[in-house]
Amino acid sequence: MNLFQLRAFDAVSREGSFTRAAKRLSISQPAVTGHVKALEERYDLILFRRTARSAELTPRARHWRP
Repeated sequence: MNLFQLRAFDAVSREGSFTRAAKRLSISQPAVTGHVKALEERYDLILFRRTARSAELTPRARHWRP
């Protein structure tokens, strides 16, 4: 885990969107997705329920502490 991954997780959770999180962080949307995916793989859990237009924290992610 690194600071970029945590910042991406925080931004997506606050913005409710990978695209808006990318704009907030001034990085590309694929970079945000990659950071979140790395966290999900590292901790073997799904952090967001993804739809075409939004990202919602899963119940486990709401209580997750790395």
